[in-house]
Amino acid sequence: MDDEPSLLDGLRRMLRKQSREWDMEFVHGGAEALARMAEVPFDVIVTDMLMPDMNGSELLEQVAHRF
Repeated sequence: MDDEPSLLDGLRRMLRKQSREWDMEFVHGGAEALARMAEVPFDVIVTDMLMPDMNGSELLEQVAHRF
C-alpha cells in the first residue's frame, strides 16, 4: 500500500516475476486496503509508513483490531 501511484507501478513491475508464485494486490491508501482485506484474506502486508490520510502504523493497528 502506498499513496504514490508511480511507486506502486514500480513495485508491480519489480515483482512481476513472482506473480506466478504469489497473488499480489497493490492499493492506494489505507481505506482501500482495509476494504480489500474485508473481502479476501492476506498473509503479508507491505505498507508505506508515511502517508497523509492513514499512515502505515495506523493501518497495521486497524488490521490487528479487525482481522
